[in-house]
Amino acid sequence: MTLFENLQSRIFKDARWLQPLSEPPSGKPLCRESDLEFMASFLLEIFRTGHGRNLFIYGKPGTGKTVCIRYLLNEINKHAEETEMPVSAVYVNAGRTRTPYYTMLEIVKGSGFKVPEAGWQMFRLKSAFENVLEEKAIVVAIDEVDAIIYKEREPIIYYLNSQPKTTLILVSNKIEDAAQLPERALSTLQPKLIKLEPYNFEETKKILKDRVEHAFQPKAISNRLLNKVAETASESGDIRTGFSVLLSAGSDAERAEKSKIDSEDIQSAFKGKRMIELLKKLQDIKSRVEKRKRKKRKFKLF
Repeated sequence: MTLFENLQSRIFKDARWLQPLSEPPSGKPLCRESDLEFMASFLLEIFRTGHGRNLFIYGKPGTGKTVCIRYLLNEINKHAEETEMPVSAVYVNAGRTRTPYYTMLEIVKGSGFKVPEAGWQMFRLKSAFENVLEEKAIVVAIDEVDAIIYKEREPIIYYLNSQPKTTLILVSNKIEDAAQLPERALSTLQPKLIKLEPYNFEETKKILKDRVEHAFQPKAISNRLLNKVAETASESGDIRTGFSVLLSAGSDAERAEKSKIDSEDIQSAFKGKRMIELLKKLQDIKSRVEKRKRKKRKFKLF
């Protein structure tokens, strides 16, 4: 018998639905219908003139910014295909690309242009992007845009905004990040600021219940315990807290060979979540202290 021979789970049906970056089971974000309609209202002109209103979407982590934007882009591409309109939508996460160059590389690749992973200089990427624009309008969504807006050596936001038939959707956690855009970019970008508020208890419960129905076996968790998780997640303002607690509690119950998640599993998951949050805070404090020490050493040199 191997370590992985017993694959049948009494708790999980498909644990992937509780991963923090997983898409909604139905494909459409729950409890964000009015927000999505509001965003779409500023992008309608793309299908008429090739250029919509630039957007800056912000809100605390775990408020559904990424899933909303990805859904919005899918709807744009779907409508463009159905109507045979020359429009394309591209998503890139600057938190992963980290630099203006690799961000631009992903944008060009996402627009349908075949580009090697390395070897091209920025000017060549821009030329390829401009060639694509001759054939269609492009909506570019840059998630975690704060990862690159401080790197003004190559102001990619300014470049993209200066291109015809290009609409930008910038996504970040804080509205303050919008003010960090290069001045010449901000003066012409003039984005519509849209804030996503944290989910309330009822919304959180609805989202978690939907995930539970797809992730767990029937009756693997009681409604009472689900309410408890939803209450904690809504108080934290981060829906991913609920995902994490449910995933951890389910894993604990499965290792204990239970057929249902009980209060002990939930409490253990809460404890683990709080420990991780404490470690993150300690790491943040440590980073700040080290930064201050470096500044002091630099000051002494002068």
